[in-house]
Amino acid sequence: MAEETGEFRSPGPLADRLDRLFDRIRKPDGSAYSLREVADAITAQGESISHAYIGQLRTGKKRDPNLSHLRALAKFFGVPVEYFTSDRLAADVDRELDLAAALQQVRARTVALRNSVIPEAQSAIDALTELLGVIRVLEQGKPDADDGP
Repeated sequence: MAEETGEFRSPGPLADRLDRLFDRIRKPDGSAYSLREVADAITAQGESISHAYIGQLRTGKKRDPNLSHLRALAKFFGVPVEYFTSDRLAADVDRELDLAAALQQVRARTVALRNSVIPEAQSAIDALTELLGVIRVLEQGKPDADDGP
């Protein structure tokens, strides 16, 4: 992040970790949560927080949130509050989040594949059913081999 002095400054561990949570923790449909969705959910749980403030924490413009905001963010994303303060715990949680994200991608691909294959399979089943119906009709009109000429 460039400052007015022209120096580059890292957003900091809190911003980086919060950004990772937004990147890795997804809605059931796989899309990302918006700042407003997170703020609204947290506020609905009793901790007033604005989407603008969460955005400032995420970008590093604000660096010193109160403990109740950290707890609320941690609860929303399903991580321990220490995720924001402990490097070792953050690394462990990040590995678990990476694994969960990979599993979610596999599930999404499986659903997409199933949705693309099932209609084709159903079409093939319908064609085979129709073909069997035609064969049945043809067999019903054909004299049996035992009947003779």
